[in-house]
Amino acid sequence: MMSQIRQTLKDFSLDFVRNPYLYYTEHGQHALVYSMLYNVFSEEQRYITWRDKKVCVIQKEYPTAGKLGKPQRQHWDIAVLKSPPESIIEGAGSYDYLKLFAVIEFGMNEAKEHLEDDISRLCHPKANLEHAFIVHLYRLSESGNLFSSRDWSSKSKQIVELDEVRSLSSQFPVEIYYGRVGSIDPSDDGAWVVRDGTAQSL
Repeated sequence: MMSQIRQTLKDFSLDFVRNPYLYYTEHGQHALVYSMLYNVFSEEQRYITWRDKKVCVIQKEYPTAGKLGKPQRQHWDIAVLKSPPESIIEGAGSYDYLKLFAVIEFGMNEAKEHLEDDISRLCHPKANLEHAFIVHLYRLSESGNLFSSRDWSSKSKQIVELDEVRSLSSQFPVEIYYGRVGSIDPSDDGAWVVRDGTAQSL
C-alpha cells in the first residue's frame, strides 16, 4: 500500500500544478484523492472485516485516537486503516479506534501555523498511525485580479516557502507533498516530495 499511496500523491500533486482549478476548495481535493486511492487499491486491499462487518480501508473524516493536545477529538482528512484490522480498545466503540496504516492531511493556501499544526497532530505519540503524509498546496493569482476568491495573491507574505518545508521535515517523521502554481516567478512553481530535510522534484 505504501507505494500505491506515494504514487497517488505524486500523481495528484503533479496534476494540481497542471490543472489547479479542477476543484473549488480543499474538500474537493479530499474527494479526488479518496477516489484515486480507491481505484488504485485492489479489491482485496479495499475492504476489511471488523466484528463481522465489511469496512472500507479508506476513510474520510475518521476520528483521531485521542485529543492529541486539542480540547476534543479531531478528524483526519483521509485515513487508511491497518489490515488486518486492530483496535486500541476492546468492546463497544472499538470500530472508532482502529489502528491506522496511514493518514493524509491537506492544506491549500494555508499559513505556516496550519502546516505546523498538521505535523504536530500527525507526529503526536498517541496519534495511532504508522505513516504520516501531508499535501500542502498553493493556488495563486495576480494580486488585484484573482482568478478565484479562493486563490491567494501571488504576493502573499503567508506563503510557506519550500526551504521552510524542508526545515520542518528534517525535525519530524512526516512526508510532505508540496505544490505551488501561479507564482510571480514561474520557476517557483512545481511539485515536490519533502522528507528528512530534502526536497525532490516530482
